[in-house]
This record gives sequence, C-alpha cells and structure tokens, in this order.
Amino acid sequence: MFFRTLLIGVLFLSCSKNSYNNPCDPESKSFVMTFLIMAVSGEEKNACFPGLTIKENFGLLLSATTGRVSEHGGNAAYGSSFTFKLNFGSEPKENVNVNIVVSNPSYATVSPTSIVWTPDDWKSEKVISVTAVNDTLLNGTREFIIRLIPTSADNNLRLQERFIRMQIQDNDKRLFVNSTLTKGNLGGIAGADATCSSDPKCPAGSQCKAILGADSGIRVATITGGVGDGQVDWVLKPYASYFQSDNLTPIGTTNGVSLFTLPVLNGIESPGVTTWTGLGTSWQSDPNNCTNWSNSISGNAIVGNSSSNNVGLINNLNVACTSDLKFYCAEQ
Repeated sequence: MFFRTLLIGVLFLSCSKNSYNNPCDPESKSFVMTFLIMAVSGEEKNACFPGLTIKENFGLLLSATTGRVSEHGGNAAYGSSFTFKLNFGSEPKENVNVNIVVSNPSYATVSPTSIVWTPDDWKSEKVISVTAVNDTLLNGTREFIIRLIPTSADNNLRLQERFIRMQIQDNDKRLFVNSTLTKGNLGGIAGADATCSSDPKCPAGSQCKAILGADSGIRVATITGGVGDGQVDWVLKPYASYFQSDNLTPIGTTNGVSLFTLPVLNGIESPGVTTWTGLGTSWQSDPNNCTNWSNSISGNAIVGNSSSNNVGLINNLNVACTSDLKFYCAEQ
C-alpha cells in the first residue's frame, strides 16, 4: 500500500507543469525513477503511457551476468556450454532487436547471434548459449565479455547495452618426467600419483598423476588396444593438447577416448630417459608392472623412452624391477 501511495504521489507531482522533472517525458530525470517505483510496487500500468504494460522492470533482463565454460566437455572443436535466459521488461510499441557479440571469438561462440521481441511476444523468454572453443594452445584460464546491444524504433524505450562477464578454462596440460629415480616399488598407483603431485614440475595449484598401466580395477587406459574401452582412473583427457614442461613444446593432442594416436609430434622429454610405464604398444596394461608398482625385489616391468615420439614412448623394453628409473606424470 505504501508503494502504491508513493507511486500516485510521484506521478501527481511530476505530471505538473515542470516538464524538466516529468516522468511522462523520456528525457526527464525522473522517467527512470518512475519505472523503478512501479516495478517495486507491483504496478503494471503507467498512467503516463495508457496501454503500456510493465512486466518486471524496464529494459533487457538477464538470468545471470557472469558465467564459466571450459574447453573440456565437447569435441575436438568445442568445449562446454553455458545457457542464459533473457526477458524484456516493458511493452514495446516497435520491435526490439538485440545483437549478441563475443568480445573474443577465438574463446567462445554464441547462439543465436541476434534475437527479436515484437509487441506481440515481448513477454516471451529467449535463450542464448555460449560455447567454448577448444583450441590447441596452452593458455590457461581467460576472461571475455558477451555484449548484448538492443535497438528499437520505439523512442520511449530506455535501451542500454548489457554485459555478461565470462571465463573460459583451458583443457590443455603439461606432461613431464618426474624428477627422482625410483625402483619398481612406487608405492602403488597412489604413491606414484603423490610423487607426481609433489614434483616441482607439476604446475602450482595443479594435481598431477602418473601415466602407468596397472591391473584392471586400479588404472587402465584401454582393454582392447587403442580403443579406450574399460578405462579406470585414466589420467589423460579427451581432445586435450599436451605440452612438455617448458610450456612451449607440443607433444600431441588426444582423441575422443583420451589416448594419443602414435606417432605424436614430440616426445615427453629430451634428451631421452628410460621410464616406467607398464603399457603395451597400444596403451593396454601389460602384466609386467612390478606387481602393480609395489615390488622392487623381483619381476620385470615395461618401460618407455621419453624422447621417442612413436611406440617406444610407452613400450620400449622390459627391465628388472630392481632398476632405478623415472616415470611420466600428467597434469590434471
């Protein structure tokens, strides 16, 4: 009741001879205030504009003004998407056109790129979708802006640009050889993962895991060679590009089942060092794995050569578990 009384009072005083402060005049300073009071009070009719209905608040309304997408979650070209709902707050006398522009098209795309409200459907809700571009660059988390630019031939509308501030998260990662020599007892897969995460080559703030094959139920890249079936706790990501620890040298890009198709562009580290892998020639787990990386006394394990860009990267020799070697780590 208070707001209705306040609204009537404001309209009565403002619709007087002082046109400078007249809410009926779109050029007046009180024009915006009048619409705000109407929105708060629940009024839908404006005495100054007979037949004009206010839905919620004047202008372009957004379900959110921030969002986040990731290069991960889609395919080789696109990542995840984020959806926004749009409404228009007051009845237009002419069509309202909204152009939607991405500040950096190399980061994301938007669909549709324009929308229209007519005087007949202005109460309808519109939806736009922002989709990340999956590039092959190691470029971290970046920010960009979605601009929504409304225009209309209805001069009584107060149309202002709206902005959505977005973040895109990178899915491109580092691969590296860990820094210390270890016999075949790596503390199991969990111990090897802990070693990778504590390694100085693991990027600050990131978790890193060991690229090692083990028995089913522990860590498996594929059961059938190169197919990617039956994966368990596998450490590479789909459609992700990986780089050496110098952050510059590309190794290769994984396929949709999180495996490299060999040969890759470059090895994981040069000059080459011998590394524990426990992997077959097509990424399947090999039974020679130092009893799932818990045995330094007996047995053998498959090793790779870090500078190879072909099968030798993951399957080069079969050596004794008493050997002192390193292993590969993948940033998560």
